Amino acid sequence: MKKLLLALDIGNVCVRIDHANFTRQLGIGENPPAMQELLREFEFGHIADEKEFFERSAEIFNGRFSVSELKKAFDAILIAPVPGMEELVSNFSAMNVRAVFFSDISPAHLRRTKELFRAFSAVTGGVFSFECGNWKPSQEMFSAFESRYGIPDIYVDDREILIEAAKKRPWNAEIFTGAEDLREKLHALS
Repeated sequence: MKKLLLALDIGNVCVRIDHANFTRQLGIGENPPAMQELLREFEFGHIADEKEFFERSAEIFNGRFSVSELKKAFDAILIAPVPGMEELVSNFSAMNVRAVFFSDISPAHLRRTKELFRAFSAVTGGVFSFECGNWKPSQEMFSAFESRYGIPDIYVDDREILIEAAKKRPWNAEIFTGAEDLREKLHALS
């Protein structure tokens, strides 16, 4: 029996995220535009090194925050595993599911995901924005996934705009509403 291929987003699918945690941790109102641009460069892979990213972040804030303070605040964007997802992902092999990450993410947040999400190693590979130089729903992301893994049997994400873009490929794409709903969708496909 062929394994189901699942394209699996990370943010708010595997790990809960809140981008505002960064500014809350630092006690500032909002992220300066230069910081937003730097983050985009990091998630697009134009900055490959975490150390460089955090040093340049410190420069944007004129030394107001140390590299370690910025790293702690940046890590705080990723909160905790989505309830039920560690258990579900850990059972994918027994369910005859091969999961591959498909995510807009920086190298630092991928590192943090590995630390937070105990089932990380049950996912076999991934396509990440920092490798492709663009975010979903760019054609670069979808094409990279297809060339490496083929068209997935199902793709789940928490953002409707990405589900709509995937369906135009045409991928079988479903909005993520929780671990139990995903389990039911996978059972229906097997």
